[in-house]
Amino acid sequence: MSENIRDVLSELIDSYGINILEDPDRLSQFLEDRCALQAEEAFHLTFALRYLLKCGWRVNSARAVLDEEQEERLCQQLGFTAGQSKEVAALINGTVADKYEDERPAGEGFVATPGNLRRISGGISNRPRTMRMRKKSLYNGVILLAAMLVLGVLFFQIGSQRTPVGDELRIAFFAPMSGPEARLSHVQLRAAQLAVERINFQGPLREEYKLKVVGFDLPKDPAKAVASVKKAMKDKSFLVMMLGANNGNVAEIARLAESIEAPLIVISPTPPGEEELMDAALPYLYTFSLVNDAKARGKVLSYFATQALHKKKIALYYDSSDKLSEETYLSARKWAVGFGAKTVAELSYNGKKESGHTAAMRAIFESGADLLIIPGTGKDSAKIVSEARAAGFQETILGEGYTDKTYADAGEALKGSWWVNEVSALDPPIRSVLKEYRSLYNENCPPEDVMAAILAYDGVRWIAAALQSTPGFRGEAIRHTLLATKNLPLTHATLTIDPRSHMPLNKAMAVVYCAHDKGIFQRRIRVNKD
Repeated sequence: MSENIRDVLSELIDSYGINILEDPDRLSQFLEDRCALQAEEAFHLTFALRYLLKCGWRVNSARAVLDEEQEERLCQQLGFTAGQSKEVAALINGTVADKYEDERPAGEGFVATPGNLRRISGGISNRPRTMRMRKKSLYNGVILLAAMLVLGVLFFQIGSQRTPVGDELRIAFFAPMSGPEARLSHVQLRAAQLAVERINFQGPLREEYKLKVVGFDLPKDPAKAVASVKKAMKDKSFLVMMLGANNGNVAEIARLAESIEAPLIVISPTPPGEEELMDAALPYLYTFSLVNDAKARGKVLSYFATQALHKKKIALYYDSSDKLSEETYLSARKWAVGFGAKTVAELSYNGKKESGHTAAMRAIFESGADLLIIPGTGKDSAKIVSEARAAGFQETILGEGYTDKTYADAGEALKGSWWVNEVSALDPPIRSVLKEYRSLYNENCPPEDVMAAILAYDGVRWIAAALQSTPGFRGEAIRHTLLATKNLPLTHATLTIDPRSHMPLNKAMAVVYCAHDKGIFQRRIRVNKD
């Protein structure tokens, strides 16, 4: 077994704990990224761990260290050669042994040698060779009762598992269907249904199933939201959940998804915070996000500014009252330095109170910056760009979230500016989807809701791809398939899931350039290196 795998495995255990051995799917993702030249050896290790876990092996059990009998079983059941079996066993045993070596206090080692063990009175010779008939009957009764109990638990588990009904694979869509977010939620539900129509038109999944999405209203209050989801998910025909709009209850629904073992896909246009997706140091097993987080957005902004536009003196202007804008700014500042640029100005404003940006734009103009980055959702971008030009700043501006409304509000001031969008309505594949949206519902998708609509549309496509290839319909099987998503072509990007966070890994973003005033789609970009 290669020393490289030993070293990588040691690093993973230091970072994620010894129990990483009990999650072969996540472990295989890590090894695939870090041990590409030892792919066969990594496969042998994770293949063996899956088999051992199925047989009851646990890293904290008394038989965690593999013996010769278990090595031979690997040869018989998995087709390993004797050498491969010994290499895998040696790696597992070494890892487990290191774990116990680290946990055992100094001076507590004990070696069994003749004379240092306490004598057991009578030994095995005092054990009776037979039992009385009454004891035998009691013993047989206990065995029968235990067997019936095991069968009862087994049938209960089978009855509680999620399973398709008839020829339908069902998705439960949760979003606030009333209140301030209702319009956005209905747009997302319509886009999700459009994806269902298109998928079903192409033919049944697994050659026998149709896809179906059912929408449910999600209250704003966390306790009521959890109760509503729990009530809906009592219907075992719902295999996967989608969480749309900006409800603010991601963490509560994520914890519920863990308890009912139903995968949850977050498609809110505002990405969930890291703390909402994490259970202590690890992500919730059943929760995934389709949206780039603030860290990824800031990284892409700085990458494009330095590597594509070749700017070296950067100014940053962000909304301190908006969490996404502030976190994106922090990431962009960090990566700007990492990519070789210098931040010459860092200013903020309070989007809930302040109405003017003239003084800040004059300070940025005087800083000598050759690029201004405006991180955030783009709601104030048009006004900021207009005031920056009025203050004399004629250098390049790089913003987020360009829409037709940005052009309508800023006009000629946009000349020479660049924009990075998670989703752009100017992207040809997305324009095709929006055309189908209008054809199906006889109305246009609102420009400010295009991102939310496409995330819902691609969320359904992602789930459909998982249901098509999953080995079974239990929640655990589906979540393993979602976790293993790699290079899946969707409408707005190609999706790979990072097993460390359950969020997209280096997902591409759309670039829009305003040559004169109105934006023109250029291409999608992604960060190729860390």
